[in-house]
Amino acid sequence: MLCNHSERAGMSEADQWFYKMGEAELGPVSEAELIDLYRDGHMSGETLVRQAGQETGKQMVEAFPHLIEVPPLASPGDGWTDSSPHPWRRFFARTIDLNVNAFVFVFAWTLLMTTTAPNQSDFWAPFFVDQAYSFPRALLTTAFSFLGNIPFMAYSGTTLGKWIFGIRITQLDGRPMGLWIALKREFAVYVRAYFLMIPIANFFTLAGAYETLTSEGKTSWDRDYALMVKQRPDSEVQTLVGVVVVILFLVAAIWTNLPPELSKAP
Repeated sequence: MLCNHSERAGMSEADQWFYKMGEAELGPVSEAELIDLYRDGHMSGETLVRQAGQETGKQMVEAFPHLIEVPPLASPGDGWTDSSPHPWRRFFARTIDLNVNAFVFVFAWTLLMTTTAPNQSDFWAPFFVDQAYSFPRALLTTAFSFLGNIPFMAYSGTTLGKWIFGIRITQLDGRPMGLWIALKREFAVYVRAYFLMIPIANFFTLAGAYETLTSEGKTSWDRDYALMVKQRPDSEVQTLVGVVVVILFLVAAIWTNLPPELSKAP
């Protein structure tokens, strides 16, 4: 139950809280009232709240972490216990995912077109090869490269690349993030880290994301959506697997970009 006007007038500034609902900021309410609103389901862990006198707010789960009972992400024996930042593992995991997703898209689309619309093959075959179609091709493959991660991140917290490099991302209580948060997170990565995949410009945004992760221990998008990252601890096996995968990826990338006359076997 919310305080009446006379009770609210006697509240100290330290016990006055405001919370965001859409674009509106509501309050003041007491700390107890704020917690009741959360427990009754009127706000989520992502709702922005602030104390009187504070200019910026924080998410409910950050302001009151004791409200979240965080179970272990997985059993202690599975090795997913490292919460320290690993920017390079995450970069290579994302790189693997983007390229695998792009390959799957091109293969599936080509197969679909050749089986369901063979009369259109004269268009779709050059679409994925000719330089004249490089811009629309890049838009399509880039969109699918990011969107292809969403169902895996939504329900398992990992992808092929993240599994290889030992990375899992969930909500703070260990539950899967769900489709909506996964969609918002992928869009945030696409814009904030990869800057719409604009060459050169995205070098600076990636560098900024690297700096944020190493200095604060969490990327801005994982912080904004109250997500938790757990990884396999560094080990000789994990390092070996990562190095081998990166080398194989680089070899494949170089091979597929060789001129036709050089890529043919003698």
